Amino acid sequence: MTKTTTVMANVKRAIIEKEAGKNGKIFTASFIKKDGTKRVMTCRLGVKKHLVGTGPSTTAHIDKYMTVYDVNVPDPKRAYRNLNLETVYSIKGAGQTIEFK
Repeated sequence: MTKTTTVMANVKRAIIEKEAGKNGKIFTASFIKKDGTKRVMTCRLGVKKHLVGTGPSTTAHIDKYMTVYDVNVPDPKRAYRNLNLETVYSIKGAGQTIEFK
């Protein structure tokens, strides 16, 4: 990971935490999956209801990942997902859309 991608991942994280996903609001992230396909995910930050483990996050130390709760998966399969901030190309939330190139 280069310094530029780390900075961009941190910018996206800040936008999500301070604007789009602020106070547990639902937001939409559009990104490229690992297999190269596009995906749009509606998610929230700060959901604790369905946690099963009590230990620390296994990806918290990796800047490019952000753990979100995917709200479009039907119960009981709703799940936490690791969003790769390096592949996010659009964020919608708090009444605004932010696109990245």
